[in-house]
Amino acid sequence: MKAKGIILLGMLTVVFFGCKKEDNRFSLNGKIAGNYKGYIFLKYNDVLDSSLVMDNSFTFKGKVAFPTVGVLYPGRPSSTDMMTLGTLMLENSPIDIYAKYSFKNSNMGMTKFLDIDSIYGSESQNLRDRFEDKMSETVHNEKVDSIKGGSLYNNLHEFISDNPRSVMSGEYLAGLGSYFNYLDDDQFERLLKLMDTSYQDKGDLNKIRSLIKQSKLFKDGNIPPDLILPNQEGNMVDRLSFKGNVVLLEFWASWCAPCRQTNPELLNVYDSFRTEGFEIFGVSIDRNKQEWQMAIKEDDLGWPQVIDSLRSTEKTYNLNSIPFNLLLDREGRIMAQNVKPGELSKILVRVL
Repeated sequence: MKAKGIILLGMLTVVFFGCKKEDNRFSLNGKIAGNYKGYIFLKYNDVLDSSLVMDNSFTFKGKVAFPTVGVLYPGRPSSTDMMTLGTLMLENSPIDIYAKYSFKNSNMGMTKFLDIDSIYGSESQNLRDRFEDKMSETVHNEKVDSIKGGSLYNNLHEFISDNPRSVMSGEYLAGLGSYFNYLDDDQFERLLKLMDTSYQDKGDLNKIRSLIKQSKLFKDGNIPPDLILPNQEGNMVDRLSFKGNVVLLEFWASWCAPCRQTNPELLNVYDSFRTEGFEIFGVSIDRNKQEWQMAIKEDDLGWPQVIDSLRSTEKTYNLNSIPFNLLLDREGRIMAQNVKPGELSKILVRVL
């Protein structure tokens, strides 16, 4: 059985080690491969617990009102180290997991990796695995237009209808709805009505409602809010100054790993279309101007950049997460949002 640390990312092999059942409580017993020293942390709901890793083993005990997402951290969550986290479904039963720990250093600092290989004893985890396998198959086998056309909505509708009280219903609608960005506000609202919100994570519900608001704000054909911010030299730059070009309004930050990973692909698109009336307008939500400028230099970003250190755009653009982008036509109207570089190239070939 596979467990996912991040939605749609599968893990590795299968191992089993038993423990006695404790009624109405969970006991999470873990084995961790790798040179791990110190404490490992478990966060669920408003609880943050820790366990000292001894002989490559750790144990957590607790109680949840209903199946809940638990997150394992290879270090204190408040640490400045970058981490990939282990995610699993907690329920009141004995749960056994096997994980692997590793780390690497880069110019962005240390990154710690905690990969969960296998999980036993959680029926809600089994449910999670089956749905994520189905979504992985959908993404692998279907074209973007097909996913946009309804398969994402249909998969979510089926899962939420069958599991209205599962915390995963809210998690998947918030997570997949944000990642794929193919659902409109009507679809979000219909799916939200299917679930029992009393069982859902408040953070997921807030994100879903924010996505509904964002979807209404950024419908195709709408003109986004005005945006005037300082560039690297401190000069104010107006988004409207790029009118007449097809513009990708790209929200990012120096500390955002997915943003930085996307930059090389965006550079390729930019170099291919910049002379044909295409422009990228980068909007950073960094608080540290020096780190922002260093990231621009390290990633060799040649398009116009501004910084919103006060993060006023988080409210006006209803930002839920970054990277986030809007593709604007020559009149400044929205053509698409959250466009991936491969899809962006296809659109630009068509419209330029």
